[in-house]
Amino acid sequence: MKYIYSFYILLVVVPYFIIVSSFIIILMSFLPREKIYKIYKVLLKIFFILMFIKVKLEYEEEIDTSKNYLYMPNHVSILDAPLMFAYTPHIINALEAEDHFKWPLYGKIITKWGNIPVNRKNAKSSYTSMMKAKDVLQKRNSILIYPEGGRTTDGKLKRFKKLPFHLAKEAGTSIIPMGISGLYNINHKGSLLFNWGKITIKFGKIISAEEISKMTEDELLLRVRSDIENLISRNS
Repeated sequence: MKYIYSFYILLVVVPYFIIVSSFIIILMSFLPREKIYKIYKVLLKIFFILMFIKVKLEYEEEIDTSKNYLYMPNHVSILDAPLMFAYTPHIINALEAEDHFKWPLYGKIITKWGNIPVNRKNAKSSYTSMMKAKDVLQKRNSILIYPEGGRTTDGKLKRFKKLPFHLAKEAGTSIIPMGISGLYNINHKGSLLFNWGKITIKFGKIISAEEISKMTEDELLLRVRSDIENLISRNS
């Protein structure tokens, strides 16, 4: 059944994603993101409906959409990006691996959208990317960053990178930890096959800028990791 479903993904869902991506690229040539992001969110939600994936959202507290936040989810699958764009309650820019910007269509979208490339093998370049993210946070939009720096290979959290927490303290922005559950069983790194199922996205308790200012980067890292682990385990 997994092979039949994966063939359906290739036959139906992938062409849909290509059409949507092309449409959004064309729209972005004429309209600002603020005019089209709601359309994009709807089209991405249809993407998951076509995959027979049910997405459940849970919030530990209300999110003020008039403020900018630093969203920090666990990193599970290639589906993370459309999932986050579809269901995060903000216009977001994401920090993404530099090679993603070279991918056909997807690379064009994230470039036009204003996502920030990160060279994970170069510390100086990574720091420069973080400072660009700081500027976006303080002047324009919320930022999404995966503190693991890459997808899990076993469903468990990887070691966290330190730069995202340096960014949080430098920018003076509150953090929203997020836990994504159920996605590893649908698709994960190293597998070309897909399953259908249910995904739960849990938005954790906001860690305020005031709290962050009183913590060291290491303390903040441990706090966010603990929060994400709890969000995942409650929904597994």
